[in-house]
Amino acid sequence: MNEEKDDIEKILSQFKEQRENKEHPPILPLEPPKRREEYIDFSKPEETEKKPKDKPKKPKKTPEELQQLKEEKKARAAKRKEKAKIIFQRLKKALFHKRNLIILVSIAAVAAAIFGIKYAAEQSKAAYLKPYEKKYPDVEFQVGMLEKYCDIIGQSPDAAGYLEIPDIDLKTAVSSNEKTFPNAQSCTVGAEQFNYVVYLNDSSLENVYSSARSYNNASGYMLYSDFYNEYNFKIVGAFYTNTRAEDDNGYIFPYNVTEKMTIDSASEYVSKLESRFIYSTGVNVTRQDTLLTISCPTDYHKNFRFVVVGVLRENTDSKFTATEKSSDIHYPQIIYDEMKKDNPYKFATKWYPEIMVTDKEGNEKTIQKTIKDYQ
Repeated sequence: MNEEKDDIEKILSQFKEQRENKEHPPILPLEPPKRREEYIDFSKPEETEKKPKDKPKKPKKTPEELQQLKEEKKARAAKRKEKAKIIFQRLKKALFHKRNLIILVSIAAVAAAIFGIKYAAEQSKAAYLKPYEKKYPDVEFQVGMLEKYCDIIGQSPDAAGYLEIPDIDLKTAVSSNEKTFPNAQSCTVGAEQFNYVVYLNDSSLENVYSSARSYNNASGYMLYSDFYNEYNFKIVGAFYTNTRAEDDNGYIFPYNVTEKMTIDSASEYVSKLESRFIYSTGVNVTRQDTLLTISCPTDYHKNFRFVVVGVLRENTDSKFTATEKSSDIHYPQIIYDEMKKDNPYKFATKWYPEIMVTDKEGNEKTIQKTIKDYQ
């Protein structure tokens, strides 16, 4: 056993000695890559490109062969025509089969009936306009217009609405032309209207609504129509306002904004509107209300307007009651100067509305109005 162990140790010792004495070949450095000139011999002439062999020309056909091809082509065309004729005859036979013919006639009858009903309904809806279209051939009437206003529209093609104020016996068309009185303030294209503003050239409305006492003796409502609907408005307040910026520290209150505004802007408008009312009716105007604003000339002060505001209400049987205002009334600065009183609103912001407009693509955006829009 010891001899075998000695032999194994001897073999391992010899193997170790051989491994240590083994010579390792030196590592040769890498050769640099050859340049283009070293593997391309530029002295040799360039090999010419081999041209493809010309294809053998087909022998020309004889007149007899050409005539035969022509006849074969003609025969194939005649065969296709005959086949199409057979298919058409089969289709015709199927379509005009008694049973199929009944189905086709039924379908046509139903379609005609639907079209006829629709056409008759449209004609029926527009029937009431026919006499007015004949009477006023140059005026365009739209289905849905109230017939009671058709003569007014015919006589005043530029009319934008119709106004009734019982307190001053006023019943009149309202023009879209600002040079004609009464006229309506336009609304920005793409905006939703919330305030109908009408300008009068008569000051008689001031006598009825310039104080709480006179208000309580009046009817308290107005009617306005856009020719498609009629709206009743209850009067909630009145105020005086300047039309020149220099009369109110460079500011003109935009009471005549017609477009729907952003939430913040609408809330600001309502607050400023109520602060200017010269009496209180106990009605809190909200941004959801629809308004009718009547602007009139006044002798109260030069370049001023007297403004009456109504809110849309269905019930006209009952009226509001006006009381003298307990808080300060917001007048333009020039009034405080003439009364030699301090203006409690002298630090109020010079607010102008931010309106919402929808473009033709249906995208909604906001527009910030400035004093230039209300001068």
